[in-house]
Amino acid sequence: MADPRYDIYFRGEILAGADDAQVKAAVAKIFKADAAKLATLFSGKVNTIKKSVDKATAAKYQQAFKQAGAKAVITVAKVAQTAETSATQPIGQKAKTSSVEKNTETDNTTPVNEGNWDVLPSGSDLLKPAERRDIPVVDIDTSAIKVVSPFAEIEVADKVVPPAPDTAHISVADVGEDMNPERADPVADLALDLSAFTVAETGAALVDKKEKKVPPAPDTNHIKLV
Repeated sequence: MADPRYDIYFRGEILAGADDAQVKAAVAKIFKADAAKLATLFSGKVNTIKKSVDKATAAKYQQAFKQAGAKAVITVAKVAQTAETSATQPIGQKAKTSSVEKNTETDNTTPVNEGNWDVLPSGSDLLKPAERRDIPVVDIDTSAIKVVSPFAEIEVADKVVPPAPDTAHISVADVGEDMNPERADPVADLALDLSAFTVAETGAALVDKKEKKVPPAPDTNHIKLV
């Protein structure tokens, strides 16, 4: 089995915490790119950097991008995949796929500096094993959940009526009956002398009205009219 080959792509991804301007300057220095080419590399679309390189070369490019603060995408080359498939196919099937392999090889030789763009192969695994999340399978009981039409009326569970309160210990007294027979004896009347107090008639003023003193007229004998 031949050593696998790798394709290197770049989608303009910048690592978290890295400065955009510094990353672009570092990438431009790596590729000796002018402003137009740098704009193409960071346009957000997939750019083919190298195709069908060995593992050491792919690791070198990946490390260079990482030191610059950018992220490269490395996938197994389609040429290597086709070669492995051809080795296991019968002779008759190899003849049918020869034209497809020639077209693939032609596409793989297109360099990035010619402005061509490429799309990652379908089914490519872009994550490293360390970057994948191991999501455990959770067994959730959904037997109590039911999906209905959005126009269906919501079923309301029957309300549980609380039991009536126990009033056996409560009784109703007769009209006029003393409701508190066990209260303390009433306060004895006090012997108060109220002879100095009188009750005024209805509407009487409770405060004596004081007479308003009128000041004397001023002395004007010394005043003459001319």
